[in-house]
Amino acid sequence: MAPRRPFCCSLLLICLLLLTGCGTSADADPASASTAASASADASAPPPTPDPRPTPASSRGPARNVPPPALPEAAKQNTAEGFEAFTQYWLDSVTYAFGSGDIEPLKLASSSSCQVCGRFIDQVRQLHDEGGWAAGPSWTVRSFTTDMTRDPSRQFLGRYLGIESTSVDYSSDGSIRRSFPGDPSGMSAAMRFSPLAAR
Repeated sequence: MAPRRPFCCSLLLICLLLLTGCGTSADADPASASTAASASADASAPPPTPDPRPTPASSRGPARNVPPPALPEAAKQNTAEGFEAFTQYWLDSVTYAFGSGDIEPLKLASSSSCQVCGRFIDQVRQLHDEGGWAAGPSWTVRSFTTDMTRDPSRQFLGRYLGIESTSVDYSSDGSIRRSFPGDPSGMSAAMRFSPLAAR
């Protein structure tokens, strides 16, 4: 549990100081009393200020201070370019969710009827509820095609090649839970699209 070690050490220090204070008597060694006082002062010092810099998920911990992906203006247009931009945005939202545990952008960009979306959301919840996190994967959209013709459900269908990076799931103690090799050659995938919602 690497991110929690400093907190555990602080608790241990405070417990030791309490035991020392209970055992101090009037004829105690002045040097020992001075040492205890000094340690007590250190324990009451304000905690270090958290690093405000964006830190992506890695073997050292989940993502911190990383902003969610921004929806491109192009993704708001009912055009082939907008469909492609939205597809990349949705995949970026999956990456962000796995690294940070924040599933809200992914939920907002996904239809409740999207089974793939639901599986990703469930995987993120389970991983982070157990104290874990993931570094990756990320995807890059290539060779996107669509004729922007609505199907009977009034949705658009697009097909693309998704280049997937390697990724690692970590347990709460920082150990590797699972690793995935990714797919640098790309995988064929399809996306159904209504404005601002993956299907």
